[in-house]
Amino acid sequence: MYSAADWQVTPYTLPLGVGAALFVVLGVHLLRRNDANRALPGATQGALLLLASGFWMGVYALELSRTDFATVVLLNQVQYLGIAPVPLLWFAYILRHTGIEDVPKPVWAALSGVPLVTVALVFTNSVHNLIWDGLALSNELGYVVLVNDHNIGFLAFIIYAYTLIVIGVGLLLRTLLVADELFQKQTVGLLVGGLVPAVAGLVYISDYNPTPGLNLPALAFSLAAGAVAWSVYRHRLFTLVPIAWELAAESMKGGAIVIDDRDRVLDANPTGERYLSADLAACYGRPIDELVASSIATALTTESSVETTVEIDGREHDVLVSSTPLSGGPTAGRLVVIRDITEQKSRERRLERQNDRLEEFASVVSHDLRNPLTVASGYLELARETGDDEYFDRVEDSHDRMEEIIEDLLTLARQGETLSDLSPVGVQTIAREAWDSVAAQQATLDVNVEQTIDADRGRFRQLFENLFRNSIEHGSPTGDVHIRVGALENGFFVEDDGPGIPESERERVFERGYTTHEDGTGFGLPIIRSIADAHGWDVELTTGDEGGARFEFTGVEFSTADVDATTND
Repeated sequence: MYSAADWQVTPYTLPLGVGAALFVVLGVHLLRRNDANRALPGATQGALLLLASGFWMGVYALELSRTDFATVVLLNQVQYLGIAPVPLLWFAYILRHTGIEDVPKPVWAALSGVPLVTVALVFTNSVHNLIWDGLALSNELGYVVLVNDHNIGFLAFIIYAYTLIVIGVGLLLRTLLVADELFQKQTVGLLVGGLVPAVAGLVYISDYNPTPGLNLPALAFSLAAGAVAWSVYRHRLFTLVPIAWELAAESMKGGAIVIDDRDRVLDANPTGERYLSADLAACYGRPIDELVASSIATALTTESSVETTVEIDGREHDVLVSSTPLSGGPTAGRLVVIRDITEQKSRERRLERQNDRLEEFASVVSHDLRNPLTVASGYLELARETGDDEYFDRVEDSHDRMEEIIEDLLTLARQGETLSDLSPVGVQTIAREAWDSVAAQQATLDVNVEQTIDADRGRFRQLFENLFRNSIEHGSPTGDVHIRVGALENGFFVEDDGPGIPESERERVFERGYTTHEDGTGFGLPIIRSIADAHGWDVELTTGDEGGARFEFTGVEFSTADVDATTND
């Protein structure tokens, strides 16, 4: 049984204990994240390296706390269970980190054999003395430490370890010169975590060791623990393969998702997480094609950027999907960028429609306006020759015709598909206001709609005016037509009792310039569709209850707000 005299306190016990605990916690943290469902590349090697280093520091902290020779020697031997594999684990992760995966299995077998042989020699040293040929306790530092007189077996292990360290540092420095920002920070973390103990180890085995017997590499690990821990959490050390994640996430407005070389999700910025089917924590290590919409998954199978659509929160969005290979070798994976281009595509479609209208306007100006202008010129010439006032009336009629065409053109050109002001308006009120402005001596109107909707008052009234004029002009040669405005479940309708419109012509009537009336401009119904589109309504032309034309407007949202007093009768 140990007595109090067998224990001691040194200045290094606490830092070693804290560093050991920190490494073990980090190692367990990586292993817990690296389960079978979300394997993270490099996490296993990183976790084993942290656990081995933590074990080494922890046992050495315990060794420094003891003063009896037998226990100190035993703990010195047990440390090698952590010391021996550390160089190989560090080197294995460096290879993974820098994208080198083609090391032959016989080479790995040979490299793995050295730590196993070293541990076996340590625990059988009393037989051959190849690791050390002398052990003694020293109290020169004011506390008890074990002084090792190392032998050829230990030196062979040191040569092995520093060969791996030198190769690994060379690979890291080469990568550091070409890597992206975050990968540079990861690489610096590895360099600090490897070089500080390595330098301390050289001092420890040299003749210039200021503290003989004190295990400087273990102490150096405790000093590097903070830097390594910071890199694990801040720069995803030991969990992410070479990526430019932090720089990309901070600089881009779109969604960003990092995937590895097997298309498994590693990370995402908040916008990118919107495109995943589960929380980011549940997506780690899972194939991306299981977590995103099929349209995005399909887009990722091509090397070029792809425009596609995806539904988010019940609304369809236009997105541009692209993926960029990340530097650092074949295991680097890709950075998937998803940009919402809904507004851009909407502007493009709107511009395309505006261009189409301009082309139509040009056609009307060059053709439809030219006809009445030619007629007016002809009659004006006849009036000059004959002096008959009747020809001036014909000229005036042609001018009136041109004025109608120009007014309709200006309506489409100025207002297009935009709305200036939405407010609650009564459907019945606006319909009757529009009726009062239409010359309809023989026509009658019946309005049976009590609902209130959010609409642009002027444009909504214009919609009714064009509908009413269309019914009057086409419903009866004498203008004797009955028009009815009624309610639908999600909108309203306007119908007349005229001859109706044949089904074969129902789509054409919405084309600009199409008319069957000799005095028509062909812009009334296109204006109606333009106003409906601007409000987000659908318009369909069908047959009314009495066989006439029936225009149904659906997708209308009824308002619950109070109607402004100016919109009521």
